[in-house]
Order: sequence, then structure tokens, then C-alpha cells
Amino acid sequence: MPSGILKAQPEPESTPKMKFLKERKDSGALAFQRKIPLHLLDKAKAYGIKPVVVLPLDLMAGAASEVQIATRIEQKNKQFEQLMRFLEQSDAEAASNAQWEEAAKALLEIKGIKGGTLRNVSPTSDEFEYRLDKALGININQDRPDWEKVYPGEKRMPEKLVSAIYEILNNREDQKRFHLFSDAIDYYKAYKESEINKLAGTGVERERKRREFKKDCKRLEGFLDFTGNQEFTQDNANEELRRYRNHLVIHNDNANTAKRALTVPAAALRRYADEVATNIVITQLKVDGQARSSKQRPVLDIETELPLLWEAAHSEEYGQFERLSIFGIFSGASAAEIIQTQVEDVYALDRYYILGGTKEKTRQRPVIIINRTHLELLTRYKEGYVVGDIVAHQQNHSGKFASVLRKVTGNPKLVPYSCRHTGKFLADTKGVGHKDVTETMFGWTGNKREAKDNYGKAGIFSKPYIEQMKQITEVMLEDLPQHP
Repeated sequence: MPSGILKAQPEPESTPKMKFLKERKDSGALAFQRKIPLHLLDKAKAYGIKPVVVLPLDLMAGAASEVQIATRIEQKNKQFEQLMRFLEQSDAEAASNAQWEEAAKALLEIKGIKGGTLRNVSPTSDEFEYRLDKALGININQDRPDWEKVYPGEKRMPEKLVSAIYEILNNREDQKRFHLFSDAIDYYKAYKESEINKLAGTGVERERKRREFKKDCKRLEGFLDFTGNQEFTQDNANEELRRYRNHLVIHNDNANTAKRALTVPAAALRRYADEVATNIVITQLKVDGQARSSKQRPVLDIETELPLLWEAAHSEEYGQFERLSIFGIFSGASAAEIIQTQVEDVYALDRYYILGGTKEKTRQRPVIIINRTHLELLTRYKEGYVVGDIVAHQQNHSGKFASVLRKVTGNPKLVPYSCRHTGKFLADTKGVGHKDVTETMFGWTGNKREAKDNYGKAGIFSKPYIEQMKQITEVMLEDLPQHP
């Protein structure tokens, strides 16, 4: 380094400002800090909880990322709120064994004590007394008749809580004797997140799954709000699912809406019973009337509405995605499939492309490129998604296409799924809907063994098969005006 030139020292990374985050100035250790609500201070005092709860995050300032810090804070805040919910109960004695266990666990966590801390420690040793005193404080001998005289103004801990604390202190840290509905819901959320992270599909598909997951989380919260966080027993689980089903049926006109709201919590409880609390069996419940209440989706009028959309597909007035969706009528392609289609899967010389949005490569199917306009729309971008990254990562594609459908046709009842049924209906009217190749084109499996065998296999990408698809497409288009 040249003499006389001082190299600037890098500025230490400042601790991000986050709710409930505290940094110890003497050591830089990070901690979770939150005050007990005023109306719970007396109850908290009875359990030996200080007015301000401080929990170490086991992270150091400047050495942890914001994501790490936020994750730890969320974990600690969940423990805090769990304990506050326990304190909120007007009749703590009515709490379930699982709730006592959770409260004891949270209380020990606040005091910095882990489960199993008394295992393999002699009950006659000073170490045993020290650890027990740290856990229970003045309540260690609260069964003595003169305890209230020795500690005037103090309150005894509920015996069930003391018993739960002893159980945790004497058992492995990861051992759980009782379970709550919230345990099942948390387990299911972790499972679903893991499934999304392992998803082999496109980034757009993962984003769509995450949006669905957020909706599922709201459905799980709705169930827990209705039932309360009860102990996870066979009787409780089945009875509360039954009650919740009845509640949903009464408050939802559409039986399918009730079914969706019930399916997610039922799946959560069932998975937890299958994999964790294996002595519990969850009953299958049905929402009556769900099939009868399903909406009939209208198809396009192929003599009046379809020609209007055909012209719109060739008009610059409408967006690329919407125009590609109109061309998708003739292959049963959905919005989700179109936006995930890749430019690299467009085979211009062979006049077909591979539709995106499928979960597995073995389920992919070819789609015929109808004309030059269709090809230009598919190859507008040089790489990536055929609709471009910006459009592909937007939301509510079906809603946007629905707006164009209704604007062009003037029919307010049309929905994007109408187009999928229209393509098959058109093929039927032309006398080609029954063909195995048509089944494959639209992704219908029906009851045809041959269609099921061919769908997804290399045979559907062979030249003879593609040629048959082209012939069927030409028959479907024969009454529409010619366009380049």
C-alpha cells in the first residue's frame, strides 16, 4: 500500500430496525422484546412472568441477515402470543392438557429453560434444586400450607401448569405428550411450503402455488377461529370438523365454496393424524349438494361469438396474451398453460409448440400453430416465456382474458373456461370430437384407453400424430375467414 494513503475501513453493518428487536449494546447480542398487555399483567405475575419479556435470538448484530433475524423474531413472537392466548382464558382450569403443556413450554422458554433440563440430574443434588428454582421460583414449594404467609400478595400457580412444567423438565426436549389443533395446522403449512419449494415447474407455477397456499392459510385460520385451539383428540377433531361443515353450509349459498373451505382444514388434521398422532382417525365428511350447485359454464355461440373472437385474435387492438388465449380455444389451452409456455418449445418449421404449465414432462402435449399471426405472437420474444417475463409473473390472467371475452362478444356470462369447452364442442359439431387424437389435443382423457395410453408419451410428438392434429384443426377452422 503506498505510504501516506490510509485504506478506508468498512462501516460495520447496522442492525435493521424491526418490531420487537432489541440489541444488547455491551455484546451485540440480538433478542426479542415485547411488553405484556396491561390487562394481563396480574395474571402474568402469578406465573412468574416479568412485565417485559426478553427472549434471546441466538444471533449477533452484523453477523445475521435480515431474513434470519425476521424468521427468529416471528418464531419468538408466536411463542409469546401463544402464552398470551393462554393467559387470556377466563377459566384457565378449563384448559386442555395440550394447552397446559404449550403454556408450560412457552413459560420455560421465556425463562430461558429447555425441556429435559432435569433429566439425568440427581434429585438430591444442589444442581437439581438450582434448575428447579430457576423454572418455578417462589412457586417451587407452593403446596406448603404457610406459603401465602411467606409470600403475601403472591398467587399460587395452577397445579396443572406446575405438573406440565415438571413433565417438560424431566423429558426430552422434542418429546410431546399432547397435541393441539394448531400443531396440526402448523405441520400442514410446513408440508405445503416444502412441496412448493420442491416443485419442478416454472417460476410462474411456483408463484401460482404460493398464491393458492395463502388462500389455504386463510381457510386454516378460519377453521381455528371457529373451533378455538383445542386438544387434538379423535373426538375433538371429528366433532369440530362436523360442526364447521354445518356452519359453512349454513353461511354459504354455494356448496362448492363450503367444500373448499372445509377440505383444507380436514386435510391438515388428516395428515397430522397419519404422520404424527397416529392413534387418531379422521372421518371423511361430505358437503351435500356440491355437485348440484356446480355452475354450468356456457360455451361460445360458434356462429356469432366465435367469429368475433377469431377477428380479435388477429387484431392489434388486443394484447398478446389475450390473443394467444383466443387461439387456445382450438386446443383447450388454459391461461395458466399459455403463460408458462416457453419460446424454446415453439417448433415453427413443424408448426406446433409444446404447451406449458404441466406438472411433469410426461404430461406435456403438442398444440398446432394455426397461422402466421399465431406464430408471430408465439415468437415475439427471443427466449423465456412466450408472453414475456412481465406478463407471465402478473396475476389474474383469467380475469383479464374474461374481460376481453365479454367485451368482444358482448356476453357477460362468458368465462375463460367456456373456451375450453367450446373447442371440444366445435370438434363434436364437425364430427371429429370422438377421435382419440382430439382427446389428446384437448387434454381430455375420457374413457378411451388409447387416449390414456398415448397422452404424454413420445408417440404424440411423432410426425404422423402431429399431422392428424393439423387435419383436425383445419376441419375446426373451415368455417372461419382466412387470415395470414
